[in-house]
Amino acid sequence: MRRMEITESVLIVLALASLWLFALPQRALWHNLVWLVMLAAMVWIAVRRLRRISAATDEAKRIRDEAERGGRPPSITP
Repeated sequence: MRRMEITESVLIVLALASLWLFALPQRALWHNLVWLVMLAAMVWIAVRRLRRISAATDEAKRIRDEAERGGRPPSITP
């Protein structure tokens, strides 16, 4: 796993852990700040992942198109 993927995973776990603040009987200002930071982190992660998926889809289409023009089946390489 790359460093950025590990960072994303850690942020997701922290965002899930921050939901426990809802169980507390009273809410402080810092609770709202934590939720806003976690919301921003989750949006950032979602945008990054959607871009990665889009790039992978574009690459797969490019490989398929090249293979179709060349008359050979696409090679599957990791």
